[in-house]
Amino acid sequence: MFQPRYTISDRLLANIKRVNALVNELNNRRFPHVVLLEFEKAARAVSTYASTSIEGNPLPLTEVKKILKSKPAYIRDSEKEVLNYNQALQDLNQKLKKGQMRLSLDLILRIQKQITEGLLPKFESGN
Repeated sequence: MFQPRYTISDRLLANIKRVNALVNELNNRRFPHVVLLEFEKAARAVSTYASTSIEGNPLPLTEVKKILKSKPAYIRDSEKEVLNYNQALQDLNQKLKKGQMRLSLDLILRIQKQITEGLLPKFESGN
């Protein structure tokens, strides 16, 4: 039988209870539409940063946010990857909202193509 080697102190238990209370409070709260849009935009920026940095993109989060806000015309490959990825997230979100999406190889290849558009030769860019 598993015997954990830790104890739940009063302080830890109090913190767990506080986190639980905050989660419940947030789950039951209604936010104005404009606030939800800002949350979504912030989450998309962090997701774009995290996913592209995993793939080796050197841009810090502050730069990613700046690029997504300004959408510059003349960009380097690292910036193009950020813009492509963010657009793919927006497109996927719209399809999810409409209920028009099924996970498939074709979908994955289309997403890959969208993210790598202008960055890789066409034969390496998905479907």
